[in-house]
Amino acid sequence: MAGPHPPEQSPLFDREYDLAALDDALARTRAGAGGVLAIEGPAGIGKTMLIDRLRHRAHASGLSVYSARGGEVERDFGFGVVRQLLERALVGVGDAERARLLAGAARLAEPVFSDVAAVKDSGDVAFATLHGLYWLVANLTERGPVVLTVDDAHWADEPSLRFLLHLAHRLGGLPALMVLTVRTGSDRHRPVLGSLMYETGPVILRPQPLSATAVARLVRSRLGATASDELCWACAEATGGNPFLLSELLGEFVRERRSPDAIDPGAVDQVAPDRIAAAVLLRVSRLHPQAPALARAVAVLGGDGGLALCARLAEVTPRTARVIAAGLVDLAVFGPGDPLRFTHPIVRTAIYEEMSTAQRADLHARAARLLADRHADPGAVAVHLMVTDPSGDPDVVDVLREAARAAMAGGAPDTAVALLRRALDEPPGDKELPAVLFELGMAEHEIGDDDAPGHLRRAGQTASDPLGRARAYIALAWTTHPDARRQREQLPLYEEAAADVRAHDREAALELEAARLGALLLNPDLPVRFENEADRVADLPALTAAECLLRSFVARRALEGGPLHMAGDLAEQAAAHPALVSAGGHPLWRTNVTICLVEAERYEVAEHILSRAIRHAEGNGSLQWLARALWLRGLARHRRGDLRGAETDARTSVDLHGMTVDYTKSPGLVVVLDSLADQGRAGEGEALLAQKGMDGDLAPTLFSVLPLIARGRCRAALGDHVRARLDLLDALARMRSSRGMFPWAADAEVALFDVLRAQGDAEGARAVAEHALSAALAAQSRRRIGAALRISGVASGGARGIELLRRAADTLAESPALLWRAQAYVDLGSALRGDGQTARARPVLRDGMDLAHRCGATPLADRAERELRAAGGRPRRRAGTGADALTASERRIVELAASGVSNKEIAQSMFVTLRTVELHLSNAYAKLGIRSRHELATALAN
Repeated sequence: MAGPHPPEQSPLFDREYDLAALDDALARTRAGAGGVLAIEGPAGIGKTMLIDRLRHRAHASGLSVYSARGGEVERDFGFGVVRQLLERALVGVGDAERARLLAGAARLAEPVFSDVAAVKDSGDVAFATLHGLYWLVANLTERGPVVLTVDDAHWADEPSLRFLLHLAHRLGGLPALMVLTVRTGSDRHRPVLGSLMYETGPVILRPQPLSATAVARLVRSRLGATASDELCWACAEATGGNPFLLSELLGEFVRERRSPDAIDPGAVDQVAPDRIAAAVLLRVSRLHPQAPALARAVAVLGGDGGLALCARLAEVTPRTARVIAAGLVDLAVFGPGDPLRFTHPIVRTAIYEEMSTAQRADLHARAARLLADRHADPGAVAVHLMVTDPSGDPDVVDVLREAARAAMAGGAPDTAVALLRRALDEPPGDKELPAVLFELGMAEHEIGDDDAPGHLRRAGQTASDPLGRARAYIALAWTTHPDARRQREQLPLYEEAAADVRAHDREAALELEAARLGALLLNPDLPVRFENEADRVADLPALTAAECLLRSFVARRALEGGPLHMAGDLAEQAAAHPALVSAGGHPLWRTNVTICLVEAERYEVAEHILSRAIRHAEGNGSLQWLARALWLRGLARHRRGDLRGAETDARTSVDLHGMTVDYTKSPGLVVVLDSLADQGRAGEGEALLAQKGMDGDLAPTLFSVLPLIARGRCRAALGDHVRARLDLLDALARMRSSRGMFPWAADAEVALFDVLRAQGDAEGARAVAEHALSAALAAQSRRRIGAALRISGVASGGARGIELLRRAADTLAESPALLWRAQAYVDLGSALRGDGQTARARPVLRDGMDLAHRCGATPLADRAERELRAAGGRPRRRAGTGADALTASERRIVELAASGVSNKEIAQSMFVTLRTVELHLSNAYAKLGIRSRHELATALAN
């Protein structure tokens, strides 16, 4: 639980407004409204005094208080501030209470509080950790409102700041108050701190310098009522009204036992503020000959400054250390209690900076050894090693690597990068060098650092064993995918490493074969024959993960080089291994399998696999895999014609990626755009493109192909045919230079056909239709053949056109691609009506309209209704239900709730707050016209 709080001290001058704001924040917290309060100001302005008062008042009113303090020394200790803040809640409680606090998604935070974190099978440990920590706080609030305070947050480590930012965005639904103190200007070089201060809507208090009246009151309370106005004014001028500097100045006068009459107001500025630090050092040195050594030890050890440890570092006896510490408390250099801490960061900085660089490095090195001897957390030892001079010590390398592993497992890859770079500087011996380079490259990849490929390549080059070299080059392959140039350059590395490791590790050799095929797919000018690749996997039993990975790449190759049913067969075989649905499965394996199944029209198989993967990712806290699986299921649902379901999945995927501008990190955006265009909401798609910065030139890469097609479709739906045509032609040109993008050519050609017809370019439209039909027949794809026959029929017109449209409808009659079938029916019905065959047109149009409604394709359904009326038919009453009015997020939450999942479980699985779930369910009930949870399943079914 929270620690004890001393009685509130004497009143604070000129802080009535600030104290009232603190009381108001506490009152709102007690009422169940969470929020963020930041106290910002320069050093010495009284931020810590205010946060101390808040802690006391919160504790006195029965609130649970958890506190932490940032420190200059501990900034490289990943989640160090979080451990200070929340570890106390888990220590000293019974097993049942600990289990309650770490229940559900909160268990994902447990590695943060472990001395040796367990490595998880998640590629997104960092977000899983933040998610777990949020739910730990949420579980804490189940016993009552909570106050979390972080003093000197500007010195917090980066992972802790990320958590505070993550929590701040979600406090609205929790009875929890977060209070921070931040030094003015400290956010300029720390973007996360800036976001925390200015993007989370905090109440910001900025304590002002003390007024002349308040300074006079303080001067007279300390020096005596006879202090003159001139002396009071001189003190105010010398300190600028800074409470700490004023206190130090008055303290010097008191210690010198100078009466107010004996103090020359004109000489006051000789004491403050630039000489305050020197005065502190002088006080320390006068106390005891060994007092400076103890003060330096405390300055170096920071939050680890227990008296016994500081005594050993200072090389004084424990008895002497106790005497000195008591004296320094009396001199207001140390605060009371153990561990030893300075009364103010200014004092600590004065002591620390008084030492030479060499002296500091020596003390940190000794501190690291003392902590290691006490079996301290590797991260706590590494904090000191980070500021020591490299010396080629293998023990230093070992500690830094161990701390980096813990940081990675605990979700702090940036901390791991800093630790491993320091280990590389030590430097490691020849035997350890490849491992350090590999670990550094993987950590850098996690944070998107451009140095990752270089370090992984060096790891392979310096590895003395085939397995180490294979491991490095496998990582290099997947971290540089889909960079075609790099893949071409690295192709010989994969081939050589595969040959070397084949006799030692078959799985590694197969994964390198998959990397090789992935490189060939990205470089169409390199020779590769599908038959050869198919033969290579024909005899593989598809029992291991590497066998399935390799088979998935051959399946992907079959999308161009062979019939689609073969790609589908290979994809189903590649999906045999259970790792496909876990966070440990390879991302490209999942993507290859899904795309091949979707293109082969095996939507149910794809959705079944992806639904299992989504459940696994939700339970495991793997954001990246969850986002990817939702994108892929959205793709399958869109192809099947479930536009609302596709939008729901894809929007959730995009939201989980934080609406990143980089399309390659949020591919679900394309499915959102396509779904919006087909639903008649292209205007929303256009706004989304502008919001994402994707309404201008897109990068000249293959991964801009899908955004170009989606943007072209949105623009066409809005009547901007000129720009739509440019987008679609650009996408087709890029696809001609790549094997891997071939499946989407049909979508681009169908969209381009409609644009060309709208522009009156009948000849161009016919040429596109002819090419689309030729390609579809070669691929043996029912969906593509049906679509190509449809646009060929529209292009031809007359009896020939009707015949082609009838063939399109027949081809798609049994296809699970419902939207494409609906389009064929509506175009056939329209052609029949135009030819005067109204009796034949009506049932076809009615079927097309019903399918369009079922898909959620409003523009197509409206067109079918107009044609049906023109053919003399009466449209059936639309079976519109409230479910159609649900937003994507509401639909996802309602589906989960209807399946029996609790609100808390929904919030944990969707990475949102409980309040968000409750709000969406409330809105959904109103739209569905129901009052209770048990009615959801029926309402959705209708």
